[in-house]
Amino acid sequence: MIHIPENPDASPTPADLRETWSRVGGDTAPAEADPLVLDCARRLIADPDGDTAHVWVAGLAEMVPYLAGQPTPGAERAAVEALLAAAAALGKHSCAHETHPYEEEFGELAEDDPAWFGLPTGYLFADGPERPRQEADLCPANIAGIARVTADIVRPFSADGIPAVVPEDHTSSVESLSSVLSDYPNWDPVAVLECNAGGDNWLATKGARAGYVITQHASCWYAVYRITERSVFDAMIDGLESVLPKLGDPTACTHSDDEHPDPEFESADTAEIGFHLRSPGGRAELRDMLDEYPPDAWLCPRYLRGLADEALTELRTAHASKFGVRDTSALDETYVRPDRTLDVDKLTQCVIDGDDFDEGPENIAVWAARRHPTADDPHERLVLLLLALWIAQVRDLPYGVGREVRTLLRAVDPGTLAANCAHGGDDHPDERLRRWDQRGFATHLRHLYASDSFPAPEAARSADVWGCPRFLAEWARELILRLDQEYQWMDQEDGYEGSAYDREG
Repeated sequence: MIHIPENPDASPTPADLRETWSRVGGDTAPAEADPLVLDCARRLIADPDGDTAHVWVAGLAEMVPYLAGQPTPGAERAAVEALLAAAAALGKHSCAHETHPYEEEFGELAEDDPAWFGLPTGYLFADGPERPRQEADLCPANIAGIARVTADIVRPFSADGIPAVVPEDHTSSVESLSSVLSDYPNWDPVAVLECNAGGDNWLATKGARAGYVITQHASCWYAVYRITERSVFDAMIDGLESVLPKLGDPTACTHSDDEHPDPEFESADTAEIGFHLRSPGGRAELRDMLDEYPPDAWLCPRYLRGLADEALTELRTAHASKFGVRDTSALDETYVRPDRTLDVDKLTQCVIDGDDFDEGPENIAVWAARRHPTADDPHERLVLLLLALWIAQVRDLPYGVGREVRTLLRAVDPGTLAANCAHGGDDHPDERLRRWDQRGFATHLRHLYASDSFPAPEAARSADVWGCPRFLAEWARELILRLDQEYQWMDQEDGYEGSAYDREG
């Protein structure tokens, strides 16, 4: 329980006050925090230019972890009004200082980090452990600056006159993330997205939470269409799920729909806005950039919840597609004829026609891998294996698909790798046909499966060549080793221990 002075007119020492205020944190109950906030705000607004104004400004700054988190509306309103009154009153004084202590910390401020204010405000009470209190610490302009920045952390865009200094960490993060979202990454996209999705500071304040949601929404498309590592999706989904309950009441929105920023902005530009929203200096720079929409619209709970929900839907759908178990129950109806033979024409045409974002070929690969062990016809099993090998060769398979295909490929006997074959390897289908000539490969596969229905292509090979154990083992090994390399981190998470092909390689 935090001690609250029984007599509000008493004059406790600065040390006593600081000890009490410093115990107010982000998890302090409003019943304990609000009386302290309201008492401090009352004393400040009663004499915002008085001899003790610096004490009450420092007190509200000390309680920023609560005020910038999820305070009651009354406590937030009283604190901001008192801080702005002090900033206006103290800011009228002139001084001879070129800079002030609070400004010196701006380049180091990585977020709306409430802990940051424990450094400069500590000197307002007494000598600090790092250095004695200096004359400039109590300069009215320094106190006014602390009041403005504190008010802006509690209620973003509430104060004017804040230095437009973007934190160094944010400048670096904007550069790396913008390069990724422009599709010309200058750093590993997985590391960039995972780093931006994690951490705790983005939960601390309204500005940090808003900036985080906007940045993650802007990054969502890249994760969905470019990233295959599960850890990125896990981090982004976990982060957005954590921040959603802290975005505020969407019914409190006072904006019309056309006052909410367009989420279809260029993603790299939107990501930069998101980072600038996270700090007082960044928001100061945004004031001149955001003339199209009201600044507070970027922090609107209804707007932010819409972005977070949209991003979560996209990320969860992609997560299920890339890493979950595909439903192929309907594919028999599409690719198996009434006489129980394969419709090899449809199967191969789907692979040829599928673009990078078409899941059809991937679903066929999973379907073939599942059907292969139960197929009674050895000829059908060969065609299903070749189909899976071909798709794994020409597509970048997401983990959920690739692990099932890899299971099928691991069933190919690696013991034949060192064996001689009647073809000497020269008659085996070469890499050009297997990797680059998709229409040519489809023509060969159709003829192999149904020679009566599809004419022989040029340089047609017999079933004996296509089914050569050494040829199949060499092709399977090549793909297994590639998939093992691509999936190494997810394999570690899932306890995959490799295969005989790793040992043969």
